[in-house]
Amino acid sequence: MSEQPVAAMILAAGASERYGQPKALLDWHGQPLITHIAQVMLAAPARPVVVVLGACADEIRPALDGLPVHIVVNPNWRDGLSASIRAGLAALPGEACAVLFVMGDQPGITPDLIESLIARFRQTGAPIVEPRLRDRPGTPTLFAREMFPELMQLTGNRGGRPLINKYADRVAVVQVGDLATLQDIDTPEDYKDQMSDFKFQNDRALAKIRAVASDMDGVLWRGDKPMPGLIEFFAFLRERDIHFILATNNATRTARQYADKLAGHGVQVSEAEILPSCDVVSDYLVTIAKPGTRVFVVGEAALVESLRARGFVISEDEAEFVVAGLDRQVTYAKVACANRLIRNGAKFIGTNPDKTWPSETEITPGAGAVLAFIEAAAGVKPFIVAKPEPVMFQQALARLGARPEETVMIGDRLETDIEGGLRAGLKTILVLSGISTEADVEQTGIQPDWTFRDIGELTRVWLKSLE
Repeated sequence: MSEQPVAAMILAAGASERYGQPKALLDWHGQPLITHIAQVMLAAPARPVVVVLGACADEIRPALDGLPVHIVVNPNWRDGLSASIRAGLAALPGEACAVLFVMGDQPGITPDLIESLIARFRQTGAPIVEPRLRDRPGTPTLFAREMFPELMQLTGNRGGRPLINKYADRVAVVQVGDLATLQDIDTPEDYKDQMSDFKFQNDRALAKIRAVASDMDGVLWRGDKPMPGLIEFFAFLRERDIHFILATNNATRTARQYADKLAGHGVQVSEAEILPSCDVVSDYLVTIAKPGTRVFVVGEAALVESLRARGFVISEDEAEFVVAGLDRQVTYAKVACANRLIRNGAKFIGTNPDKTWPSETEITPGAGAVLAFIEAAAGVKPFIVAKPEPVMFQQALARLGARPEETVMIGDRLETDIEGGLRAGLKTILVLSGISTEADVEQTGIQPDWTFRDIGELTRVWLKSLE
């Protein structure tokens, strides 16, 4: 079957008269409903993602700002669902071999369902693929390009159902096991029920997690002050045999130093269970450079120690690499040397992009501020190895021996911990004990799978999910 792209079309043009406000803007656990559905589709293998708006389009459009979707406004939305289908089909690229119709009020859909529908289409070549719970049909429904002319002739508000009935003997089916996957929100009562059910099912999904990658600063402590529930969190992981890696962007401490710090808080962790970015960059350099290669460091003792342990020579003379991270003793002379080496051809590698990091009392400058100084002078962007980039996640998963879909990333920073975890295919948990806030989630559009006040609350909910 053709590997041409399958497009997705989110139909959200209705007036939502029962709600007194656009249904697309209903709160869905901290974000607008339309944002949630668009993010689900963007996490699935369907491209492009087209969103058809109509009534209240100007109000709804900001909820999609920053998302790589194509917005189409249907001026004839009062003519029913068929008018939105026609408007959306007219906007599809010519290379799309099929389209998935997704309702804008169906929050239970998942990327896995979309992937299954597309796989079934490619396997069978059927002109129509629909999900069913036993004999009950639902959406999203996939229509092959050969059906587009008849879709363009539809009228009224029934959508593609007349064609599904007409070609019943040619419809391929994907069975689903959960009614919530197919349910839409027709009434305020539906909305209330599904909000409650979603939270319950989402919390229950914690029970499927088998491995953890967790940040440390802002998650386990702030400065030297441990978070409430720290000992209980690790006791829970040990008792449930949930393997973990403590993956931190902070390159100013070695794994041994972090293990000692945890021991001081009453938690025993081995060095093999700790992955600071100083080790990530050193292990990465081993894959692209020979021992004895000269490296200039803008950073602190832990970074220097890690590089030397892998056989690299720390020198400013003829260095082939400039490795930079947080350096609380950074000087103009160091930046000038890094600038000269990079301009002479040295590769510029950054430990992590965090512009700030949380101390006990305030937010202070981070490695990203140092990298920005060097980048501004040298005119070269650094290659980043730590979160949100993939190198750290690859190393963490290799140590854990775990698959992404059974692993969760716990962090306090949306643009590194959560964004990186999402890119790597991990589940994600945001704790609000460090940098990012709930307001930041709404502003950035980076949506974790779960949000908790701190690891204490996370442990309590996780335990309950296993009952």
